Amino acid sequence: QSSAGSRAASGVWWPASMAISAPGKRVHDTDADTPMKFPRPEGPVVWWVRNDLRLEDNPVVRTAVGEAFTDGRKCAHVYVFDPRYLDVSNYGRVTDPNFEKSIKTRRPINWGNRKCSALRARFWVQCVRALAEDLERRGSKLHVCHGRPEDVLSGLPAGSTVVCQEEPVSPEQKDIEDGVEKALAGKGGDLRREWGAMSLYQRGDLPFRIQDQMPGSYSGLGSILGWTDIWTCADRQDWATPIRGSVSAPACLPESPQGVELPGSIPPEVLADDAAALARLGYTPGEIKAAMEQDLPPAGERAARNHFATWLEEKSDSGDKLPMAASWDLPVSDTCTADGHDPLQWANLARPEGWTKVSHYLALGCISAREMYNRSKGRKNHTGVIHRLMWREWHRLNAIHWGRRLFWLQGPGRVERPWTTDPKLVEAWKLGKTGVPYIDACMRELRTTGWLAYKGRKTAGHFLVFDLGVDWRVGAYHYEEVLLDYDVAMNYGNWVTVAHVDKPRSWGEAPGASGAPDHADLELKLGAERANDPAGAYIRRWVPELRDVDDRFIHTPWEMSAEDMAKSKCVIGEAYPAPLTGELKLIAEGGGDGHPATAAGGADKPTAAPSA
Repeated sequence: QSSAGSRAASGVWWPASMAISAPGKRVHDTDADTPMKFPRPEGPVVWWVRNDLRLEDNPVVRTAVGEAFTDGRKCAHVYVFDPRYLDVSNYGRVTDPNFEKSIKTRRPINWGNRKCSALRARFWVQCVRALAEDLERRGSKLHVCHGRPEDVLSGLPAGSTVVCQEEPVSPEQKDIEDGVEKALAGKGGDLRREWGAMSLYQRGDLPFRIQDQMPGSYSGLGSILGWTDIWTCADRQDWATPIRGSVSAPACLPESPQGVELPGSIPPEVLADDAAALARLGYTPGEIKAAMEQDLPPAGERAARNHFATWLEEKSDSGDKLPMAASWDLPVSDTCTADGHDPLQWANLARPEGWTKVSHYLALGCISAREMYNRSKGRKNHTGVIHRLMWREWHRLNAIHWGRRLFWLQGPGRVERPWTTDPKLVEAWKLGKTGVPYIDACMRELRTTGWLAYKGRKTAGHFLVFDLGVDWRVGAYHYEEVLLDYDVAMNYGNWVTVAHVDKPRSWGEAPGASGAPDHADLELKLGAERANDPAGAYIRRWVPELRDVDDRFIHTPWEMSAEDMAKSKCVIGEAYPAPLTGELKLIAEGGGDGHPATAAGGADKPTAAPSA
């Protein structure tokens, strides 16, 4: 027998501590008579809750709970409100204020923004509170704290194992994970980062490496993942990359550890009061008052799941039979059936109401993308759900692929253009006082409610960049602050696309990118808005100065005569600003959508689709 071990007739290698005395018989060495035991970690297992505020279809909480039960350890649940994501801060990587991990020659850029408005913070608090209540109903507890996660979690008992959903789409979040890992290691603990279910696809299932094999277009992504035609249908190839099924919430939870006191702990009575919680998070009385005056959608996992269930049953075809005089650049009729049903519901992208309106829940992880995918199977708008989720996936994968380049002025495409940050232009745009009624309505709705439909976001962004010439990052950072459904990958991914800095533009400069903008594209977009809403109902709702303006001028108030202004009690330049762009000539023909519900003989196929 060699000291390294021998192989029995069965082909199994015996450990060196075992000697073979006869076929089929093992004789143990003395040391082997004592059962071998490995040390178990001393501290509890901790689910560090992040943008996964739910129990259903959450692999991360299942991992944490399973680890605790396996080792007979207790399990704590912790959520941390990081002030770096709430406070007024410079633009850029709040986890690297001195640019030690970036370009050292950079200088701070201060646009006076918070990272998060009081209104979004209020909804955020409500969603965290909903999870705390769900855990309490199951006999457990959520520790809610205010502070830097690396400081808060360092207050855990020695030997703690912290399990979290990693967020590779954000350099800031990755920095925080690294900080937590270092803090825990100093106390004999460790951090386990899990992919979770924030994305539709599991990273290990992807047929390409995100860092250096990322497809260059949305169509290319759909193709490599096995979608037959991601633009028009839900059909997939036999070999398509799998989308995993949803997993259930843990049937039971381990015992919670006693006596855990964490820095920055928020008492339950404070968390239960929106205004008190916002004050604890650092918002001013004025900000709190404004946030408390607004209605918010119901918060939390149960609300998210109920909302989506109701939408599937009652509202998923709300874009059917909605004739539009102009379809902008959306292929409204390209997927319509003869009876007027559009499984992709393109029309809703152009309407103020939107479509699923589940993005604010997705952003905080109150519902998962793959649950939406799995629950919509067999429904007539499954194709539309897939399309929206795949766009989200595209932006998430791009954010991982691009890393910090996503936030550069030149964008991932390294596009050099002249920009301005003129504070007067920026403030007029943010407040909805540009003198262009549709743009102002969009910006006021956004500022007031935290919501703006896709077309409004895109048009207002395009206006800022190409009609005012303002640095696109100003707009992206403002959206980050005020959007109720802010998602780093979706927000910045859409902005670099709108600003045409997502990739090199070999075909030449974008409209208005150099010299004086001609506003032709804006005039086309506004002409389409006028064609679809000739009475200006949307504008009248959000721009009260124009409520008494005649329909003829509601989209172009600068065309009013002195007599018209007097009649409408709206003098341009006084009651309502003159347009920052100068007077515009809206293009009357926006391009009909040829909707089957209103056009005899079927639909005309559009010649353009959204840029992929």
